[in-house]
Amino acid sequence: MVNQQVILVVDDEPVILDSLSDILSIHGFQVLKSSNGLEALETLRDQIPDLILADIMMPEMNGYQLYNRIRQNPEWVWIPFIFLTAKGEAEDIRFGKELGADDYLMKPIDAEDLIAAILGKLRRYIQLDQERSSPTEQSGHGIPAPSNVSDFPVDLTPREVEVLRHMVMGLNNTEIAEVLFIETSTVKTHVSNILLKLGVSNRVKAVRFAIEHHL
Repeated sequence: MVNQQVILVVDDEPVILDSLSDILSIHGFQVLKSSNGLEALETLRDQIPDLILADIMMPEMNGYQLYNRIRQNPEWVWIPFIFLTAKGEAEDIRFGKELGADDYLMKPIDAEDLIAAILGKLRRYIQLDQERSSPTEQSGHGIPAPSNVSDFPVDLTPREVEVLRHMVMGLNNTEIAEVLFIETSTVKTHVSNILLKLGVSNRVKAVRFAIEHHL
């Protein structure tokens, strides 16, 4: 497997907790499981994960409270955090983003979208870590210099490269459309073309291909 990162999954519903763990394990991640926020804090004291997936509505300590506790600890503050929730109301999503969470996924969660989001967040953290440790390799405005597209083994159009890079960052089609100021249907067309050119069957494989070839 490509990935060996550790993911902490926090959810009070055993079926969902086991289902998410199975998906992550299949994709090569090591999984830590907690049934509520307090249990997650205990887990963090024993082992620091590379990313946290946490439900919002939980007993003992909810996801928002867990997030705030984690962000107060200098040893944990850097950990990418994705909220999981059955709620789809705009104010809940907005509140989670205002707190500073890296993403917000609604249940039922599509496995491909979940893995793509995780890979994007982990890659972004690696970029930021490299930026901090190797400032001389940055481009002019504090952003890691992009890789040379000419070295990429597949001939993509400039727009397809943009779409693929945003896929790697974990954005969905709607978010990519908003960033690039194009229609969602246009993004879907670009994604289909990208999958065809890369010779892969889904977004997760496309993201992995891009990461492995340093796009």
